[in-house]
Amino acid sequence: MRSTLYVVALALAALIRTGSGFAAEEPAGPGTPSGPPSGPPPAEFPALVRISSSFEVRHASALLRQVAKLYSAGFVRRDAEQLATEIDALPAEVSRVWEFSGSHKGASYALRVRARLDEFGNLDLDFFSAPEMAAAVRSAVDRYLNARGL
Repeated sequence: MRSTLYVVALALAALIRTGSGFAAEEPAGPGTPSGPPSGPPPAEFPALVRISSSFEVRHASALLRQVAKLYSAGFVRRDAEQLATEIDALPAEVSRVWEFSGSHKGASYALRVRARLDEFGNLDLDFFSAPEMAAAVRSAVDRYLNARGL
């Protein structure tokens, strides 16, 4: 679990360094190390917790709005609806990452969303949240999906 979080943190740190608000995932090429990374993660990038979900893309807008209810700014309903529109436009089998800085009870927290749509209309949606917000994000995702038997 720790090595998975470390790998996720490193990938997100690379995104931040490039200055890109999003990036497409690319498969590892030949010669890419496949073992766990050595050494500690960079101190300037806090570890984020991954919250994963999979469901039909038609539920994306409503689920994103549920998560947006947790924030008072930075990722609100308007952002959730715009993100859902962009996810609907994704080509199949292409991942994309969006970065937000959401405010909750006066504090700012990083929120990253990664989406990958398959050819059948199923969506893999991952949230990468600050540890302080991870339980609330997980609860919002689970509450929506469980209420619909997904």
